[in-house]
Amino acid sequence: MGENEHQDIYVLVTGANSGLGFSICCRLADEFLSSHPETRSLTVLFTTRSTRKAQDTQRRLEKHLQSSSNPSAATRVKFVPESVDLGDLLSVRALSRQLLQKYPKLDAIVLNAGLGGWSGLNWPAAVWGVCTDLVQQVTWPTYKVAPVGVLTDRQTEEKDEPPLGSVFCANVFGHYMLAHNVVPLLKRARTPNGPGRVVWVSSIEATVKLFDVNDIQGLRTKKPYESSKALTDVLALTSNLPSAAPWAVDSFMRDDSQDQSVSSNTPTMFVSHPGICATTIVPLALPLIWAMLIAFWAARMLGSPWHPITTYLGASSPVFLALSSKAALDAAEAPYRQAGGGRAKWGSGADRRGVGTVICTETDSWGYGGVVGTPVVEADRQRRRKRGAMDLTSEDKEKFEELGRQCWKQMEELRITWDAILDRAEKNTGLN
Repeated sequence: MGENEHQDIYVLVTGANSGLGFSICCRLADEFLSSHPETRSLTVLFTTRSTRKAQDTQRRLEKHLQSSSNPSAATRVKFVPESVDLGDLLSVRALSRQLLQKYPKLDAIVLNAGLGGWSGLNWPAAVWGVCTDLVQQVTWPTYKVAPVGVLTDRQTEEKDEPPLGSVFCANVFGHYMLAHNVVPLLKRARTPNGPGRVVWVSSIEATVKLFDVNDIQGLRTKKPYESSKALTDVLALTSNLPSAAPWAVDSFMRDDSQDQSVSSNTPTMFVSHPGICATTIVPLALPLIWAMLIAFWAARMLGSPWHPITTYLGASSPVFLALSSKAALDAAEAPYRQAGGGRAKWGSGADRRGVGTVICTETDSWGYGGVVGTPVVEADRQRRRKRGAMDLTSEDKEKFEELGRQCWKQMEELRITWDAILDRAEKNTGLN
């Protein structure tokens, strides 16, 4: 890798054709231009599911770049389209190989693409909840309806192919396979921001109360989306713990290439969420979209810190994790680590004036940054909490760490199983 390529930054963003993913790409460009020296450049690799979407997305991203007041924007930032269907593991493999062949490194991958999987809303419950408990119900809604047990299409023609949950694959497992496959590129990222980063995009709705480790794919739950996002949190927040190391570090982060110079440069894993944004993940008619926006704005006026509303503001936390210096991220997590905690979940928020911010998010059974007892950061103590939230206990933290160990073990076993299936499928069809 040449010296210029060492200094240049490469970031992959999945699911970028609209909504949050598109805004993440825009914000990556804007924040890079305002915070990095003119001698450095940024390449944003963005994924869509079709060539038509890729062309349209690239045109809109370049239009955004043209609106920048920075005179060097066009020469320092480049948007490159790639294609993948996260619900198709052979497609994930194809993208992985393309990336390994075409790029010298990846400084960060932002795992944003996803599937809600909802079939509709329980309208009586939604109307009652919003009218009687507005902030709670437009932050942690209980009225979304999803079918149970929805599977992906068959991945291969192999007879022993096990079932694969649709929401689980799109939100977690497709990304998980992709991240593992590009570990060699992440390990080559040394400068300017340190080891490569895996940035998961979760949800404020994630809670381990809706997750069952014995149903890791969420095939038996009525809340498959929330289950998948809880799994995302667990994997990211426990990825650096000794209890998960045999699977998270020794297996998932293992690089079987011959490049010994990067063997110890272990990538880091973070988790973010966009707060509550107005997106099309739940399709609504235009009058209901306006009603949703009014409800979100009202929640913000009533003191909710979790309603950035626009996807551009919602993109602040994943971009913060992807672009910040290692020193800045270490400083952000330092209060939690010094108090005996660990990795934090970072969320996008906004104040009543609509000024965006990145803030630590209280996580079910992990608290604020894994710190037992009263939050150690003053801003965390003052922030409005989810009703029923309790300070983290030692017992709950131990259970969360054990849950992380079990999840990492199961996910690695599932990855190895599927890699073997995909190997046979490619051999039988002559694709490898």
